[in-house]
Amino acid sequence: MPTENVHPLIAEGKIAVTPGVYDALSAKIAERAGFPAAVLTGYAMSAAYLGEPDFGLLTQSEVLDTARRVTAAVDMGIIVDGDTGFGGPLNVQHMVRELIRMGARGVILEDQRWPKRCGHMRDKQVIDAEEHAAKIRAAKDAKTGAPFAIIGRTDALEIHSLDEAIRRARLYKESGADVLFVEGPRDRDELKRIGEELPGPLAVNLIEGGRTPLCSLEELVELGFYSVGFVLSGLFAVARTLERTYGEIRAAGSTTAIGNALMPFDDFNALIGLEERYAADEQYRA
Repeated sequence: MPTENVHPLIAEGKIAVTPGVYDALSAKIAERAGFPAAVLTGYAMSAAYLGEPDFGLLTQSEVLDTARRVTAAVDMGIIVDGDTGFGGPLNVQHMVRELIRMGARGVILEDQRWPKRCGHMRDKQVIDAEEHAAKIRAAKDAKTGAPFAIIGRTDALEIHSLDEAIRRARLYKESGADVLFVEGPRDRDELKRIGEELPGPLAVNLIEGGRTPLCSLEELVELGFYSVGFVLSGLFAVARTLERTYGEIRAAGSTTAIGNALMPFDDFNALIGLEERYAADEQYRA
């Protein structure tokens, strides 16, 4: 990807920006935009797959099935939201091995108590830090040298304190996490402390309407963060566009007024590789 088309901070290697995807199509669009990696987010998967909030309703099998379709559809790196690992250390190991087999490049493991909640929702609970540390160790053992990142996430900030979240994150690093992720910092002071007191690389999610301030990339670099996830921006954009489109069809019986907002038929076919399929099909015609 030409450096003139990316943010200077990305080009310099100071920060990695990852969009959130939830199916093969959204992943293809993210890859087409030039991103080298994306996060397969549980919040968006739950919304798109089940039409339900991120309330721990997805199963490990459903997450793995979705991840398998997404990783098969794109060449970009896919980091999978593994929630709590869907059980104990052996469940975590099963998930990690399956993700590596399908070509995923990492997993996010959080220390919430099941059933989990989106990190920006209320009524979360966390398990003992040592219990989650065991899951991190299990994930590290399961990856056996594969190019696969383990992101250790803690949701303890809101439930307990920032001090406790930092203590847990340090423990998860010692247990084998490659990247640390303290969910839900509420202001720049909390972001600053996380950046100063934890070893990198550090991840943060920026969610429009969420609890973490929407800092610029320059600010986040200065605060000590390396990985920035815009994990729900695409989902929110699609939901608003569908709402508008279906509403217009229902009200006007036509898409004339919104035609410019729709991707043209030929462009969409190019996105999903229609001509490549035609070419492949021609090879087997009598």
